[in-house]
Amino acid sequence: MRAALILACVLVLPIVGYADDAVLADKFEVTAGYSRTSQSLMHGVLVTYQNDPTLSVNYETAQGFASLQNGVGVWLVRDELFKAGLSVNYMMGRQEKADPRYAGMGSVAGSAMSYVWAEWQPIKDAITLYGNAGNSWHGASGTLVQWGVTLGVPLINQVNGFVDLSRYWANQRYVQQYYGVTPSQSQTSHYGAFNAHMSGTLYANAQMGVAIELDRDMDLIVSHGRSTASAMLMESPLINQKSQTISALVLTRRFP
Repeated sequence: MRAALILACVLVLPIVGYADDAVLADKFEVTAGYSRTSQSLMHGVLVTYQNDPTLSVNYETAQGFASLQNGVGVWLVRDELFKAGLSVNYMMGRQEKADPRYAGMGSVAGSAMSYVWAEWQPIKDAITLYGNAGNSWHGASGTLVQWGVTLGVPLINQVNGFVDLSRYWANQRYVQQYYGVTPSQSQTSHYGAFNAHMSGTLYANAQMGVAIELDRDMDLIVSHGRSTASAMLMESPLINQKSQTISALVLTRRFP
């Protein structure tokens, strides 16, 4: 239901904000670093969280945007405190060799997907609400949704603290593709057969950190937290840990 509300906000509010497009400058920024995650740029979807290099490139103009996070698309709305976009993006697959939990399970190919996303700051720099949803062009891979809130607070000088709370939700087809075990997969792995029987939340994430402004164009961000699998996801024999560590150490550089 909360995912549906996010999509409703994106679809209902596109009339807001076009008057401000002319005054918003083009944006280009690059973020690079290291993170412990289950959504790896190098290895795709993981069951066992891993430390991997991370990279994000984001370019925005009045007409549209291109980024590793949100794909290539057009604005539904764009102003200083609220923006939303519709794009073509990429849904990660999985590599059997990337995670011991996938032994005998085979790989899953990645896929293009239709993607919609939104970010809103009801209180500038203090509260950010965000949500996104992607539907794979490969029918068996299904739909993945994320939503969350980031709370920011100034600490000392150029250092700001933040807390981020988020959820991942998927439909039944996605859960079956990435966490189900078919009879043939059961024969080639050590798992019993498992058929996903419902859609629902996959993970609940909570992390806190600091953002350090090194200069007007560069920030260093450090975060640490936990990712907790839902009861539904724990039914899959692939999942052997209820809670895992998530973390990030990244440097963001903005270009005028």
